[in-house]
Amino acid sequence: MQSNEVSITGAQEPRRHMLLRRWPTALGVGVAALTLSDFDDGREFAIVLLLASVGYLLIAVLERPRATWWVLIGLLGAVVCLRLLNLPPEPVLAAAAVAATIVGLVRGSLRRLWLPALQAPATMIFGGLAFVAVAAGSQIGSTLVAAGLLGHTVWDVIHLRARAIVAPSLAEWCAVLDTLIAIGILVLVWS
Repeated sequence: MQSNEVSITGAQEPRRHMLLRRWPTALGVGVAALTLSDFDDGREFAIVLLLASVGYLLIAVLERPRATWWVLIGLLGAVVCLRLLNLPPEPVLAAAAVAATIVGLVRGSLRRLWLPALQAPATMIFGGLAFVAVAAGSQIGSTLVAAGLLGHTVWDVIHLRARAIVAPSLAEWCAVLDTLIAIGILVLVWS
């Protein structure tokens, strides 16, 4: 009887470790659900696209994947503070992206290998799409935000598979978050 108990406990142990390894997925699902609970017209999620792209750029310039989550927390804190001061965070994030690109080019961190070299152009594309989406009409703008988030999901998966630039946990979390918010936007806007 005791050997049977050991085998059941032993079989549960790998599952527990698997669940612990998937914490970024669980966090992404939770944050997406919380984020989508405050749905307006979908364009408000352009900030997610802008934060994700600027975050990846800053981490590429720093060349410190271990700082990934701290950079994200710093960016989120900056956005909250700017909003509390009734200042739009989007221009500040755009200026930070320009400054980071200049620093990265001078330092050389954005000129090494192929993935770091693509960070600034990717930030321009995703960030530009976020700005256009906010300026567009409700349904078109929301669809553009969703398309941008799905595109960023691909970017997340590239980083996750390459295990480069950002911590794999952030790439996994961001891929789940981007995908679920994009699907949520499309369902809520087009249904």
